[in-house]
Amino acid sequence: MELSKIITHRTYKKREAVYIAGELNDNLFIVRKGKVKITYVSGEGREQIVRIIQEGDFFGELSLFRNSPLPSNAEALEMTEVCILEGRLFKQILEKSPSLVFNLFHQLSERLERAELTLSQISHHDVGQRLAAFLLQCAEKSGKESFEFPVNKTDAASMLGTTRETLSRKLSFFQREGYIKQSGRQITICDAAALEDLLFS
Repeated sequence: MELSKIITHRTYKKREAVYIAGELNDNLFIVRKGKVKITYVSGEGREQIVRIIQEGDFFGELSLFRNSPLPSNAEALEMTEVCILEGRLFKQILEKSPSLVFNLFHQLSERLERAELTLSQISHHDVGQRLAAFLLQCAEKSGKESFEFPVNKTDAASMLGTTRETLSRKLSFFQREGYIKQSGRQITICDAAALEDLLFS
């Protein structure tokens, strides 16, 4: 009830920026409907997607607890509804609610664990292994073997540290081997055990 008093709602069109790197903004953002991609841009101008925020997930936390510019960009991947919590008032509520602080840190620790796993995969796994892990994670998150690819192939390639062409070749190879079936952005896991075996090959 307290949080509802400090929430504002905003709808973003596809490809509209929620915020851009360098802005001073200590708000916390929660996706109510749609998807948002979080990206960093290298000195050479190359965009690297680090996270896809889906319904119920939050973002913007890096500037919530420190008075510094936002280090990343946030862009709507489709028509997206976002709940915005004013940072100053949100932190006042946190001071009075240890359980809310605990839940927030729990979510942040899970996010850190996933980030470390992704970094490890990029460092030690080839593209096929990274793709297998990504597909298994998507299936686990959706709760079923058939799911919609959460992003387009260009963005997925960026997340996996490869090119769109290489990603397409690997998906086609997985389909020929009977690991998956694909129809547009719809993916069905046909042999999860084979994908898991790839991670340890």
